[in-house]
Amino acid sequence: MDRVGMVRDLDSLGRIVIPVDIRKRLGIGKHTTMEFWATESGLIMRKYTGKICALCGKLEYLTYFKNAWICNLCMNELKNK
Repeated sequence: MDRVGMVRDLDSLGRIVIPVDIRKRLGIGKHTTMEFWATESGLIMRKYTGKICALCGKLEYLTYFKNAWICNLCMNELKNK
């Protein structure tokens, strides 16, 4: 993914506007739910995908691995390949 550098100020309520170029590029719409993480070096923000397996869509027995939820069935299948 290309890095896009832009500077924006927070408003008086602590909000920030995500520039339209970035929203279009990432497919972020008006009512898109976002999730945030605070790290030592800054803030990470991305579209919220919920807790479903990134490979099959199942909701049970999930493990968080490399920025994605993966169910035990898919995890075992990946191990056996």
